[in-house]
Amino acid sequence: MATSTPTAGGDRQYILALDAGGTMTDAILVQPDGSFTVGKSISRRDDEPLSYRESTRDAAAQIGLEIDDIHRLCAVDIYCGTGMLNTILTGDGRRVGLLVTRGFEDITIMEGGLSYLGQTQAEALHQQLHRHPPPLIDPKNVHGISERIGGGCYQGNVHLPPGHVLIPVHEGQVRSAVHALIDAKVEVIGILFLYSFVDPVHEHRAKLICHEVLAERGVDIPVVCSADVAPVAKENNRLKSLLFQCYAAEQVRDSLLAVEKEAQGFGFKGRLLTLLSYGGVVNIAYPRLYETLISGPIGGLIGAQFIADRLDLNNVVTADMGGTSFDVGLIIDKRMGITKSADIAGHRLALPMVELDSVGSGAGSVVTVDEYKRLHVGPESAGAKVGVCFQYDRLTVTDINVALGYVDPDYFLGGRLQLDRDKALAALEETVAKPLGLDVYAAGAGVLDIVNSEMNDLLRTMIASKGYDTRDFTLLYYGGAGPVHMHGFAAGIDFADVITLPWAAGFSAFGAACAEYMHRYDRGSRLLIPNGISDTDLNEVAAQIRAAWAELEREAREEMRTEGVDPARLKFRYGV
Repeated sequence: MATSTPTAGGDRQYILALDAGGTMTDAILVQPDGSFTVGKSISRRDDEPLSYRESTRDAAAQIGLEIDDIHRLCAVDIYCGTGMLNTILTGDGRRVGLLVTRGFEDITIMEGGLSYLGQTQAEALHQQLHRHPPPLIDPKNVHGISERIGGGCYQGNVHLPPGHVLIPVHEGQVRSAVHALIDAKVEVIGILFLYSFVDPVHEHRAKLICHEVLAERGVDIPVVCSADVAPVAKENNRLKSLLFQCYAAEQVRDSLLAVEKEAQGFGFKGRLLTLLSYGGVVNIAYPRLYETLISGPIGGLIGAQFIADRLDLNNVVTADMGGTSFDVGLIIDKRMGITKSADIAGHRLALPMVELDSVGSGAGSVVTVDEYKRLHVGPESAGAKVGVCFQYDRLTVTDINVALGYVDPDYFLGGRLQLDRDKALAALEETVAKPLGLDVYAAGAGVLDIVNSEMNDLLRTMIASKGYDTRDFTLLYYGGAGPVHMHGFAAGIDFADVITLPWAAGFSAFGAACAEYMHRYDRGSRLLIPNGISDTDLNEVAAQIRAAWAELEREAREEMRTEGVDPARLKFRYGV
């Protein structure tokens, strides 16, 4: 379901979009005539409003306006990035408590056996090498509750129908569990009951009891139901979505609210928007905020789709190299590919997401040589500290680009930051050249060849694994380091064309400015369509599907109305 981005009338006709990356925060300011300027600032995870302010001020200054003027004239303000993913990776999310159907208390440990996610093929083939990701919840804070709603049966109507209450929810156990979680000082409570996607009545009843106990104890913490976050089948995926919402999303919402407060302090009259992982923008009050998990990289795909349409390119492969990662995506017949479940940081979520392949190597990736004289690039990154040439204490890919003359040390961030080429050259010699017995420039060129070859292989694999021919694709490079490395990434691959853009360093923010205002609603159903089904029974199945769509439409209209969108402007797209 989508609509064009809601804008205010009158003089407020500017669009502001920002992408807070690991190294830089980029701003795109779109003027009423469609022209735009780009602003940049160093990213500060501990002070995002400051990076927002500096980047926006830089974009405004290029057209002779002050930051206050821009915000008074701004109809839409979009802010995206990887803050939620960083929260998952660094493990500094909220302390979560969980209520589950009794007998499933170990579900957070078992994780559906998906201990191979994110591993290479060689690692995945060997069970001994499988690793569970760092836990998002302490198992001691998982409490079982006696309850059960039936999920139906593949044998048809010979058993009880889906949604039939087999065991009522044990309210006393819920109360005891909430008291225990309060004593354990949890910061958010999640509820996951089996088959709640068929009927959420038990989860919602448990949520009501939680609020009663919290009120009695004078505690104010969020309570989140899986049926409200991801009402679909496969309880492990639903659990992960719930945990991401509890562990990271509510914490990131506070960061977004701080940025929104900064914008409103300069005169912005609306609500801050952010980007969904499957394309489209939403208000930061969006209840399923975990769906914005990797909003930054998605902006590049949306921008690539816009460019493909403008240049009449049917097939595009995108290469986004920033400071911390390298992301590859495909545009096929001018459309982005969507995967039904997302694998992120070793977790599989019930979350549709734009298809992206990534490696943890970017311009800020650390370069080392081990005791066996083997060269390693990444995954550790200097982030906003750039490298030895700026504020980091170890050699990075950017240091090598500076040392070899590919990056101008006097014009980094438009000349606002001065990089030290002599330090970069000395670090390259000490870290790589001397251990390997090479000339310093030959060592630097060798490292860049390895980086470029790794990215080159990812491009080939992404296209070949899906059965496509590279000659049918145009390669589009962007990201802060994309154009610097594009000569090496494309070497030896026969593309129809290879292109980049003058605003490549702010391209993900540009894509965010092109996005639709969109919500996605899912609902799991248990329907049986056997061979030889009669027309009468088939019509009954169709009626149930139509009823589910009607309920989702009602939910969408109500939610959009609360966000200030005229329901008459909505357009709905359906899928099964």
